[in-house]
Order: sequence, then C-alpha cells, then structure tokens
Amino acid sequence: MSQFKDFARSLRSSYYIVQDAIIRPAARMWRRHSLIRETISGEASKVGSRQVAIYVHFDRDGLIHDYVVHQLRALEAAGYRITFVTNSQSFPAESRQRVAPHCHAMLWRFNTGYDFGAYKDGIASVGDLHELDALVLMNDSVYGPFSDLAGMLSAVDRTRADFWGIVDSWELRYHVQSFFLLFLPTALRSTAFREFWQAMPYVDNKGWVIRNGEVGLTQALAAQGLRGGVLAPYWTVAETMKDRLANLDTRHMRPEQAHSLRRLQSILMHGRPINAMHFFWDSLITDYKCPFIKRELLQSNPTGMPISAWRDVIQSAGSFDVAMIDDHLNALAAARR
Repeated sequence: MSQFKDFARSLRSSYYIVQDAIIRPAARMWRRHSLIRETISGEASKVGSRQVAIYVHFDRDGLIHDYVVHQLRALEAAGYRITFVTNSQSFPAESRQRVAPHCHAMLWRFNTGYDFGAYKDGIASVGDLHELDALVLMNDSVYGPFSDLAGMLSAVDRTRADFWGIVDSWELRYHVQSFFLLFLPTALRSTAFREFWQAMPYVDNKGWVIRNGEVGLTQALAAQGLRGGVLAPYWTVAETMKDRLANLDTRHMRPEQAHSLRRLQSILMHGRPINAMHFFWDSLITDYKCPFIKRELLQSNPTGMPISAWRDVIQSAGSFDVAMIDDHLNALAAARR
C-alpha cells in the first residue's frame, strides 16, 4: 500500500509539472488586454492612509451581503484604505451604494484568475507599494471577524514577521492561507513580492491557482529570506486537537459524528497535514482567537466534521451577529432552488 501511495504521489506530481508548464504560457497568450470593466471612486476618507487593503468579492448576482459590509467596516475601523475588487458578472447600483461609503476605490473586473487575479489587479491599482506601512489581501470566502480586527492586526510582532496570516498549511508545500494576508514594508519592498505579481498569469484553473498562487507566494517570499508568521501555527493547533480528541467521550454522539472524529484522530496520529480551517475550526475560534470561519465549511462541510454547534462557538467569541451568516446561507440555498 505504501509503495502504491508513493507511486500515486509521483504520478500526480509529474502531472502537475506538465500542467503548469502548459497553462502559464497559454494564459499569458490568450488573456484579454485588460480585465478591468470599470473603476469607480469610493467615498471613504482615508485618502492618505499608509495602510491599504485589497478586498476581493464574488457573488453570482453581484449582491453585497451584510457579512461583506461587516468585513469592510472592520478593515476601515482598523485604519485601512480599501480597494474593493469584485469578480461578479454584474455590479448593480444598489451594490455600489452599499460598498462606496467604506472604500477608496472599487474595481469591477472580468472573473478571470480567481482571487489571485483580482489581488493582482487590486495591487496594481494602489501605486507605489514602497510608500505603504501595511497591505492586507482579503477575500469573502470567510465569515467574520468575530472579534476586534484592529486589535489583532496591531498585535502582530513586526520584528518577527515580514508577512503574516491567520493559519498556515503544509498541504502540497508550506504556505500561509490566502483568505487573509498581511504584508509589511520589508515584504512590500522586496523583489520577490514585485516579481511574483508581475509573473502571475490570469488562470481559470483552481488547482493551478492554489499551487502557483497561494502556495507559490509563500514559497517565493521565503526563498528570498522573508519571514512568515500566523496567528495559529498548524502543528501547534494539531497538538491541541490531539489532546482534545484523546479525552473526548463519543458515546453520546451520532455514529457519523463519532466516526468523523475518530478519523481525524487517526490522521493526526499519523502526522498527515490537513486543512486547519476545516478540521480544526472550533479550536481555532475558542483556543486561538481566530476571527474567521470558512464559508465552504458551513455551506457544504466537505470534510464531514461535526459543525452543528457553530453558532454557539462563534457567539462565545464575541458579539458577532450570526444572523448575517444565516441570511447569506439562506440566500445561497434559495438561489439553488
């Protein structure tokens, strides 16, 4: 079995190398001259702020849900000048009106390149990155923040990290997950950061973007000696989960829940890296003050983890109104019917 797994990993790795070699030049050749449909001025007043956030949004109908407005307000309250980038097919007037009070600028672009394509265009619109004290990249794939975002960002130890995020991952290769990234001056002024975004093509292949965008960004910065940091380091959280599961009584759980937790315990005992935001979601919030939960977890729960207590867990973390999450989940369910 071990030999078969090694062979499968080798085959998959070879496939990725061939795929990447084909996709990158093809994407550069075939993309539109410009992916920006329209640039719209916002109404926010932080024109001179040296802290900038690029916030990436997508909604099938171009709607701005309450949880998105909450996130924009949190970034604004933390002192960030926001460029809002939407990949939606439409960007109606009512959506613009909801966003404009919290943003310096809004970019409506064609949905090419997923969040990394949008991050690239947002960064290009900022201007001279050397003038910034901080740059945040954030997208709407999470709900939250459940606690004070300004306090979390101000607590980042800038003497130990040049770029920073909420959680890291050892899947594929080591990387900081890209739903929320903070870059500090040393990273912003580095050739690694500049060259990464210059070379990043617009690719409509999610796996490619994860490998070459999310994973590739951390790897490119680390290769130049830039230091990454996170709120909740993977192996530290994994040890917390090991201890919790060792003392967990599953006798009164539903069989499928008990099975999921036993499976998680086995994975942890074998030291195989997994997605912390899916498997450790409750410990991240309660033990590590993680201010976000993944939308995908509540929408489809792809790992089958017990999540029925998510409302109680989130409410225990602060004063976040979970009705914003329920409203969005209900809207998604209605759109599918």
